[in-house]
Amino acid sequence: MGGSIHMIEESLKLAYGEDSEFIKDKRIAAVQALSGTGACRLFADFQKRFLPDSQIYIPTPTWSNHHNIWRDAQVPQRTFSYYHPESRGLDFAGLMDDIKNAPNGSFFLLHACAHNPTGVDPTEEQWREISYQFKLKNHFPFFDMAYQGFASGDPERDAKAIRIFLEDGHQIGCAQSYAKNMGLYGQRAGCLSILCEDEMQAVAVKSQLQQIARPMYSNPPVHGALVVSIILSDPELKNVWLGEVKVWLIVSLECGRHFGRILKS
Repeated sequence: MGGSIHMIEESLKLAYGEDSEFIKDKRIAAVQALSGTGACRLFADFQKRFLPDSQIYIPTPTWSNHHNIWRDAQVPQRTFSYYHPESRGLDFAGLMDDIKNAPNGSFFLLHACAHNPTGVDPTEEQWREISYQFKLKNHFPFFDMAYQGFASGDPERDAKAIRIFLEDGHQIGCAQSYAKNMGLYGQRAGCLSILCEDEMQAVAVKSQLQQIARPMYSNPPVHGALVVSIILSDPELKNVWLGEVKVWLIVSLECGRHFGRILKS
């Protein structure tokens, strides 16, 4: 029910860092999920089961399915400021105000990189301020990382927000998807991970995630997981993939510029 152990191990390295102390200390409860959507839904059900009175703060705007996922898990939703239409940038002041005004210990859904649908991400300095405020308020950050590698062309750089929160001592949740960055959309390859206090808690949390998954989909697909684990565990294949991610970013930027020129002409 937990899925491919090899795929999970490689996914954790990608999100938490190749030499992560949390991986070495076995503090992360992780299971293979049905891409990012399945990972989010699994976490939403976990949240509802063990903190039934909690709610989730979701950015305005966000990927529309986020609302469906937490709604169907019967988790109450609230929103927080994110996009500033006039400047076409981040509403950082509004975001920080909403974080400060939320009840202590609230759950927040954060896009780790390549925010969907705006494409607007906080700067590294802004992420550090957000993390600091989360620490003061004891909020729980849940990262949806559906586009790792597609924001900057570098998966390490795109995981920077997560690494900042880890450095600041947060416990976090993370949904990973390989639908876009490996072209495995139809294979539903993803991973859900939750950083725990210690190994004992991680074992317990993983057991509960597996129990929730059992009546939902029982076991995740094998083929996509094998593709992910083979590519990420082979240095040569991984370098090819990293190169292809960079090429995709360059091509997409050029297409965007070309489309912009067409609109202006």
